[in-house]
Amino acid sequence: MRTGFPTSRSDLDNELRRFVYRQTVRTGQVPAVVAIAKGLNKPLRQVKAALRRLSASHAFVLQETSGELWRAAPFSAVPTPFPVRAGKRSWWGTCIWDALGILAALRVDGDIFGSCGCCNQAMPLAVSNGRLRPAKGLIHIAVPARRWYEDVVFT
Repeated sequence: MRTGFPTSRSDLDNELRRFVYRQTVRTGQVPAVVAIAKGLNKPLRQVKAALRRLSASHAFVLQETSGELWRAAPFSAVPTPFPVRAGKRSWWGTCIWDALGILAALRVDGDIFGSCGCCNQAMPLAVSNGRLRPAKGLIHIAVPARRWYEDVVFT
């Protein structure tokens, strides 16, 4: 079956991916490319090539101008309207779906301090025991999931 994704990754790709996620979970920040190279003790050009491969598979999304990570799904490398907090740790979700995904992936209770995209009204959510606590509101996903990566920044 052809999925459009590479069928195998190099050892460096796997090592880099694990490093990025461990650092992000631990620090609340997606690491910079130079920090990744230093942390893995690898040449910068090899790390950049691995990041491009991982970006092609949609595991990561790179910033067009700088080549830095913009997203290590479900974590955002830049502040967004979807801050997530679990205990004393916090991260940014790229969107509400990713914010919920952070808590699910880490299997932790937490809060999402989202806001309405059109009027900026606070729309907090809470997850407890793996379940979204009752809240009023509606999550609007304007683009079908099959088309998210056509323009993931817009989506």
